[in-house]
Amino acid sequence: MPEHQILSYASNPVLWSKSLLFTIISIVCVIFIGYFLPNKKYKIIFTQFIGVLLFFRFAFLHGYMLGMGHWSIVSSLPLHLCGFSSLACIFIMFSINNDSKYNQSIFEYLVLLGIPSGLHSILTPEFIHGWEGFYFPEFYISHGAIFLVPLYLTIVFDYKIRSDSWKTAFSNILMLLPFVALINYLIGANYMYLCKSPIADNPLLLTNKWPYYVSMLVFFVFLHNLAVFYIYKLIGRVKQ
Repeated sequence: MPEHQILSYASNPVLWSKSLLFTIISIVCVIFIGYFLPNKKYKIIFTQFIGVLLFFRFAFLHGYMLGMGHWSIVSSLPLHLCGFSSLACIFIMFSINNDSKYNQSIFEYLVLLGIPSGLHSILTPEFIHGWEGFYFPEFYISHGAIFLVPLYLTIVFDYKIRSDSWKTAFSNILMLLPFVALINYLIGANYMYLCKSPIADNPLLLTNKWPYYVSMLVFFVFLHNLAVFYIYKLIGRVKQ
């Protein structure tokens, strides 16, 4: 299995800056295209097209890992927070239709947990399978999409979150933890970094000692969840 690799401004400022800039420009361009399409029909088609691309990205990644001999039940299942978010992005983009109905809970999960986790992943990337070949661009595509999708749906379709969404989103992620912890125990994995701290250069991770870093991660997830909620409230994107 390839070694985990990290990228930071300190380790490679040129590559880090170029990767971040390209990801941000791509996100802005996709939102710009969706926002200025002439009518809702074209917006829906474009949105579903993005969902198709994200699905093929997911399928191709797992085929690529199999072909490279890197796929492992211990590290390749989509059981990290960003893995759940990637699947949620595919589902919600596919589900857009003329009825203007969407899965409210998934949207709120992506807003309150996907936006901060996607942003942190882009700023402090950790490449679980290294960054050779397809792994490097795939990382920025998948994590950029996690940051993109909730912003895209907010701006292009005027979706809003509910007033109690910060509670439900955080409660849902807490309910996932025992399930993921059990899988980690059964197969010897480290999904959601519940057994070993991430090696990414994240200044918020003040310790890597278990179980203290787990409590710290949960605490910062809660703070980010609350911060994004109040930003949405400030800009009028919370349902009254």
